[in-house]
Amino acid sequence: MASAQSLLTPSSEKPISIKSLQEVLRDLPTDGSESTIRNNFSLVQTAGEPANIISILKEVLDTPSLLTTVANKSYRHVNHFDKIVLIDSDNQDGYRLTLHLWSPPYTEQEINDELIHDHRFSFWSTLLTGDLVSENFSRASEGQIFRQYRYVPERSTLSNFYEFMGEMPLVRTAPQKNVAGETYYLYYESTHRVLLPRAGMTCTLVLRGPRVRPFSNVYNTTYPTQHTRISNTTFSEEQLSKKLQSLLETIESTRLRKPSMGNRDNTQGPI
Repeated sequence: MASAQSLLTPSSEKPISIKSLQEVLRDLPTDGSESTIRNNFSLVQTAGEPANIISILKEVLDTPSLLTTVANKSYRHVNHFDKIVLIDSDNQDGYRLTLHLWSPPYTEQEINDELIHDHRFSFWSTLLTGDLVSENFSRASEGQIFRQYRYVPERSTLSNFYEFMGEMPLVRTAPQKNVAGETYYLYYESTHRVLLPRAGMTCTLVLRGPRVRPFSNVYNTTYPTQHTRISNTTFSEEQLSKKLQSLLETIESTRLRKPSMGNRDNTQGPI
């Protein structure tokens, strides 16, 4: 059985596989302690090293049954990125491993979408390629007024339900930029939005932690002041294969033979 510690010890003889990652994620602690946060940080950083993520992508591409499984759970997210679910868990206390893939060009309307949100869970993310720029926000007694929605995903129908909650003032705080090779942790109550890249693919490997609450909050000024439901459509095997092949080629051309950025302290939110 694979362990988190074994994955944190690089070995050229046995690259990381989907199966070994599944075993590790199944046994990860869910206590939210500082040691768990730090160990998961190291885990996703190691899994995202070029040699390891290239091995994972090739495994999915070369295994038809695995490609079908991943495609059936993956879709274009309402926030304009491709959510590719490599490892899922039906247990709300379980971990999930996904790719978040942004592929320009985007329309001006998409670029100007507000897409401000927090999460149902904390997560760890490592940049596989490109730059990721986020704007951060906090609630305040005064600030720009946004419509607040309570977002609840419906797993059985792959739909997103948005319950209108009223208006909420938000103020911008310090932005953050991460580049390929960097890893960060985001606390579930942190409110942010990712600025869509104008040129060049950006992709992150995301380790989603156990669900802390059944909903997240979404803020914008364009959704209607009523409850809203938006459906997701999963990818076909052919669609997913093209996306993964493009990602693989980008990582090989931009990350191989380049040094990692290392373990810069990019923790966001309380530990």
